[in-house]
Amino acid sequence: MLKPVIRRMAGCGLLALACCAAPATAQQARTTMILPAVSVLFAPVYIAQDAGYFKEAGVDVELGLLAGPTALNALIGGSADFTTLAGLIQVRAAQRGQKTLAIAGLQEKATTEIVLGASTAEKLAGARTPTERAKALKGLTLAVDAANGLPHAFLRYAARQGGLDADRDVRLVFMAPTGMDAALQRKEIDGFVFSSPFTLESVRRGAQLWISGPRGDLPDLDPTAYNVLVARDGYCTTAPGTCKAVVAALARAMALLANEPGQALAVLSRRFDKMDPALLQDAFETFRRNAPPRPMPMAQSFSHTVDTMFGPADDKGALKTLVKGLYSDEYVAAAKKQ
Repeated sequence: MLKPVIRRMAGCGLLALACCAAPATAQQARTTMILPAVSVLFAPVYIAQDAGYFKEAGVDVELGLLAGPTALNALIGGSADFTTLAGLIQVRAAQRGQKTLAIAGLQEKATTEIVLGASTAEKLAGARTPTERAKALKGLTLAVDAANGLPHAFLRYAARQGGLDADRDVRLVFMAPTGMDAALQRKEIDGFVFSSPFTLESVRRGAQLWISGPRGDLPDLDPTAYNVLVARDGYCTTAPGTCKAVVAALARAMALLANEPGQALAVLSRRFDKMDPALLQDAFETFRRNAPPRPMPMAQSFSHTVDTMFGPADDKGALKTLVKGLYSDEYVAAAKKQ
């Protein structure tokens, strides 16, 4: 799907997939960004890289991949400068004293989905509303990509709508998204929780979309800090120009997605060249319908994330105080003026 070069991230002890880039000019700052998955969700980053927007903004960005919440570990360990992931994961890290700074909101609508195998969905066909479908998850075996990641949190939220505790009432299996549909086809799991294109691909093979963020099944979840650009602690203080350049390039990519979707899809098609074009088109349209046209300020989305994505055992007052120091909207404001 991607065309990466495998290398070992210094300090991480984990393999990263680094995208090839031409050498930076003397005027360009060099920086590293780690993504937590291969997904159309990160289309603004892929477009900013592949359309040359990062370089035109004066920054040479090396992209890498570390699955799920471990992407944030690269920032915390000092081996990367940026990631884009759910604000919830950033807040959980800050609770452990691992502070980072979100500098742009890239998506505020939750587009995670729960897919069930055809036979399981048929047995539960009497559950029609999202609340009924949430209740019907009890006792099922569901896969998520990582403990305490965004799909896990989405499942927890969805389960609460049906009066369930996902960590007690659902049997969780942790696996890479690329293996979820195969496990579902082998009936090793009853379903899985992730986002397109993985969910769409599974539905094409007969699975059923059980609970869907993009479909609007859980409207009270939005706005949420679903995908934010995060910099390692102190990085934007020492390299403010680089932070501004990265946000400005992402703003150009998001504008292209909003205003020139055909051109944006053509850029993405080169990166996802192994994906069925029709599947990519569907995943792209799902993403585009739920993506803002520009980087967003984050106060409301972070506050609402605390209200909805954190459970009853969390001290939400303390969390809301904590999150005020975890984001800055100055880089979004600077990009808006350009």
